[in-house]
Amino acid sequence: MNICTYVSAVSLDPKLMMVAVYKDTQTLANCEIGKTVLLQLLTEGLAPVVRVCGNLSGKDIDKITRLQKRYELAQQNDLYYFAAAAGFMELVIEQLIPTSGDHVLLVGKVVHGKNLHDTPILTTTYLKEHKYIR
Repeated sequence: MNICTYVSAVSLDPKLMMVAVYKDTQTLANCEIGKTVLLQLLTEGLAPVVRVCGNLSGKDIDKITRLQKRYELAQQNDLYYFAAAAGFMELVIEQLIPTSGDHVLLVGKVVHGKNLHDTPILTTTYLKEHKYIR
């Protein structure tokens, strides 16, 4: 049994996730006032959303309105996710930890998760090969 299989077989309760969130972004501002976030597992078909979600600031544009023009969005507890995503986890924000770098670490308790589609997931390798990122 490899370590990943062993870890997943052990009951870890509560299940926690840690996410690095860029400082000085609308995402972080939303996390500071909100109680929950959705962490999505994107599919290769959603690669183009990286340009809107990752390169444009929510301080300057309404990302939801822009994305709804091209993609189907659904909601979980008033939080949007891509209907074509492989899945998502709803996290209750436990802590935001400042770092000396350009990120804040968000620690969240997993309160809900849902698998949506069994399809190849989006990886940084795919994004680089298809010139979405450098």
